[in-house]
Formats: sequence, structure tokens, C-alpha cells
Amino acid sequence: MISLTSIARWLAQSRTKRGIAVAAAVAAIALACWATLATSAAPSTPLAQWMPSGAMLYIESPDFASLLHDWNSSPEKQLWLKSDNYDVFSRSRLFGRLADAQSQFAGAAGQNPDMQFLTQIAGKQSAVALYDIGKLEFLYIAHMPNAQAMQTRLMQSRGDFETRKAGDAVFYVRTASGPSQGSDSDGQTRTVAFAVSGDYLLLATREDLLAGALELMQSPSPQGLNKDAWFAEVTQTSQKPGDLRMALDLSRLVPSPYFRSYWVQQNITDLGHYRAAISDLYIMRGQFREDRVLLPESPESATAQQSDLQQLASLAPADAGFYRAESAPTIDRVLNAIDTRLLSRKPAGYATYSNAPPEAEGATEAGSESDLETRIDAPPPAVPPKGAELEPLRALLESQQPDAMLVAEKSVNSAAGVFVGYRSAIVLQSRNPWSATDVERALGRALARNLTAGSLGIEWSQAGGATGAYALDGLTPLSFAIYGPYCIVSDDPAMLRAMLKKAGSAKEAEGQQVLVLSGFNHAAESANFVRATHLVDGTTANATPDSDGDGSGQAPQFFSRNVASLSAAFAAMQREDAASCWKDGALHQTVRYVWRTAASGAAAGDLALPVACGS
Repeated sequence: MISLTSIARWLAQSRTKRGIAVAAAVAAIALACWATLATSAAPSTPLAQWMPSGAMLYIESPDFASLLHDWNSSPEKQLWLKSDNYDVFSRSRLFGRLADAQSQFAGAAGQNPDMQFLTQIAGKQSAVALYDIGKLEFLYIAHMPNAQAMQTRLMQSRGDFETRKAGDAVFYVRTASGPSQGSDSDGQTRTVAFAVSGDYLLLATREDLLAGALELMQSPSPQGLNKDAWFAEVTQTSQKPGDLRMALDLSRLVPSPYFRSYWVQQNITDLGHYRAAISDLYIMRGQFREDRVLLPESPESATAQQSDLQQLASLAPADAGFYRAESAPTIDRVLNAIDTRLLSRKPAGYATYSNAPPEAEGATEAGSESDLETRIDAPPPAVPPKGAELEPLRALLESQQPDAMLVAEKSVNSAAGVFVGYRSAIVLQSRNPWSATDVERALGRALARNLTAGSLGIEWSQAGGATGAYALDGLTPLSFAIYGPYCIVSDDPAMLRAMLKKAGSAKEAEGQQVLVLSGFNHAAESANFVRATHLVDGTTANATPDSDGDGSGQAPQFFSRNVASLSAAFAAMQREDAASCWKDGALHQTVRYVWRTAASGAAAGDLALPVACGS
């Protein structure tokens, strides 16, 4: 799943009478924090028409002032600022570069662009366009009453700036070298330009951008951002603007070294297949929805096979922490899923450093005096290459050609409550009828390498309490079942029975043709994630995700404290589910986030039915 929310992260809740609100951290000048209060009316005048051509990224909100106020008053902001996640971020190179840009801006503007400054210039309908992500060159336009704009610190200090004119409009400019923290931005000058035109406040870091905006406001021309080919095309593919809208020119962003260096997910290879993207966030009570549209570089990309996955995805158990249903999976992808989740999942071997180093490659094996079975007058038997045991399973999959696959997983506590384990189930859907005998033989051959010499002990028996289900004899908890077009394989008998029950009661219904349906239950999995990562990282049992540090001067452990503290800060987010599909030559993605409200309490609800793609 490609995520555009690394640039605008909308993950904060507001406990007001008006319901759920959201925050999005935007890396512009001072990491402007966007939070949501309630859905506002769509802007009457799209601000993109007043932005000069050439922007790489554009963000717009119909009520930025309310979003900012709500984020500042949210408990999530306070928790995040005290978290290990923020502590690590504040020591990152990206944070240092942004601090440099903030200092340079302050040197040119004569005032620090802090939260008070940002609150003053935050209007109702507001937009920011980024023209250079390395130099952070931007233009910001906000709608606010003229009298309010004249009272801002910027306008009060206009006597310290040089006066310019663009048409009939007056604006103010000053350029100065700002101090830096010794990064590669040393000696860089920063320009600050601003103006008030009617009921709009404009702020820019380039004189030509501000002058161009004022001229467009006086006499619109084909030179506006809304006339850029990528922007016009991507906005036409989306629905009405949401409470927060972001548009990206990926053909220029992805090749940028700054984008490659600071992109959170590091999935540049995936984004390289698209030339532009747009994301709209819609706020509803108790949840919000993000609709994305990505335009591919070539029309051939939009020919991927799709299918109705809703009935398959509905087989995921109610207590599953994660599920993913996908259309037309490749044989290698199916084989890898079965092998890594069900066949080869076992504790990793412990390395010991108390022994002597191994012999050099090519040394003759001396043998052991206790080994009386190995013949010395005959060559050793050939060892089958790794992966050969999966060939029967591959042959089965090639003959069945599954057209869809569902993977469901959950974490479980051990009986003593110390360790955390994981249980998985995989459902393969095929138009060709499944043979239980063939499945038995293929799974048995795949398991033989790790369980037995030869095929001894690989026997299957009818699983109790589930018609058509078979369980492997012995200690390995593997079972499978055949039900209609489905072949279900699981290492948890309870998951298999639950999925069989759902398959038996499922009603056929025509759904949407999609690529992927997925869901994640954050409320159900967060506690086990913290417990498991404390064990893996070797941290103390009483360590808390949002602790202020252990005094060692070292960065907190990545999983058990850094990531876990981010999860704790946004504990009110219960779950999310997503859908991806190709439609009208573009990739559409819809993500739904469900938040805990005062009415729903702290209970973690079941994963919701899949959200419709592009709804």
C-alpha cells in the first residue's frame, strides 16, 4: 500500500462536542500542524488559481485556523511531544534542516515563525504551494478579514521591509542571511515577502512568487497552478475537495534527492511508476476517510487483474489483528506467504561466540567417533537444494491458479503471559476444484525437511469439530480445510474453524472489482506489540513507551520505545481498513480510520467490513 500520509500525517483526535478531529503534520517551514474540527463548506474560490505555475506540492484546507486550534488543544499533541518518537525525531537530520530554515526565515522576517506566529496568520480557507523542497520555497495564501490581517505581527512590522508593487497591489520584501546549525545550508539567504490583498493574507519566500500571485488575483491568466497539466489532470480525477487536500507532482518530486532522503516509507521504487497524485481527507463522526488517486506513468499499468474480494475478505476472523485480500497473486507470492507464515516460522537459532571460528571452506570433514551409521566407503547422499521441498506445493498452485488470496494474522499471549506468539491463516480462492489429497501431499513434502528424515510422521487426520478439515498429527499445529472454491491453511485450529463458519454462512453479493482489501486492528494489537518488542530489544519490563529517556544518552530502542510511543500517543485510533483499485486509468486508494469516541468507550471493536474503493 503506498502511503502519501508521510508528508501530511493526519493522526490526532479532538474530544469536543463536535466529535472527532484529526491532525496532519506538514513539513513546510515549521512543521505546520494540521488538525481537523468539523467539515466546512467547500471553498468558493479555489486558491490554486492564484498560485503561480510550477509548484511541486500543494495543500489546501477550507478551515486551517480551526484545524490548527484543534491540534494545539488535543491530548495527542501533548503525548507526542513527550514521547520517545518525538525525541528521536528532534535529533534527526531532517529536524535540523527544518530548524535551519526556521532560523533563516526568522532572520529575514525579524520574528520567529513559532506556533504563535502560525496561529496569527492561519485563516479560514488556506493553501500552501511548495516550489522547491530543498530550499523550502513556498507561497501561502489565507482568507481572513482585512482588519484581522492588518493586526498580525507581519503587517505591524512592514516598516522594516522594502516596498514593492505588483500591478496596483503593494507588498513588502526583505532578504537576509539566517543563522544555521552548521548543516549544508550554511550561508544561505532567505527572502520573506508578504502582502494583504482584500481579505487575503499572502506570505512567500520568493519575491517573484508573491508578485505573481498578486497579479493573478488582479487579472487571472493561464499562468496559474490550476492550469498546470499535472494539476488539472489529477484534480479532475478526484471528488469534491475534502477537509484537507494534498496534490503532488511525483514526476518532479521522486527524482529529487531531498525527497529520496527524507521520504518516510523509502518506497521510491513504487512511487516511480506514477506521475502525479492527490489525496483528500473527509471528516465524519468517529472516523475519517482518505481518498487517494495516483496517475500512472504508462497506461499499461492500469491493466492489472481485479476481482470482487469483499466475500473473501469477510472470512477474516473477528479477532484478527490484520488481514489482506488481493486479486491475482503470483505463484511466487502465494508460495512465499505460505512458507514464511506457516511452514518455516520457528525460533531463530542462537549464535554463540564462545567457540573457535569455523574451518576454512573446503576443509575435509573428519567425522566423529560416535557416528557409526555414516559409511566411509561411499560418497555422502546428495542433499536436495534449499527450496526443493516446495516444488510439489508450487506444482499444485500452478495447476490450481488461485485468483485471490487472503492472509489473516493475530498476536497471542503465551499461557504464562510472558511471550507473544503469532497465528496465521491463508485462504486461496480458485475456480478449479481443490483436492484434499493433493493438498495433503504438497504440504507434507514442504514440511518434511524441517520435521522428519524422509516422510515418517507426516500424517493427517480429520480435525475434530470442523467438517472437511484436516490436522497434522504431532506437535506442529497445522491444519487445512476445503470449502467450495476456498482452500484454508492455518496454524491455529480456532482461526480455521472461525473462517469455515464464516464461509458457510456467507451470502453471495456482487461487490466492487478491486486489487486489494486490507485492515489493521490497532487497538487489539498495540499492547502485544509493546510486550513483544520489549523482549526483542531486551528492555526492562517496566519501561514505558513514552518515557523521557534512561539517561544513557543513546537513542531509544526503535521498536519497543520509538514506534511504541507513537502508538501510545495515538491510542485513540482503533483500526483502519483500506481498498485499492484501478478505475478510469488511475489507481484509487481509500483508507478509513476509526477512532474511539466517548460513546464507544475503550473497547476495541472488530475489524469493519472492507471500505469501498474510491467511495
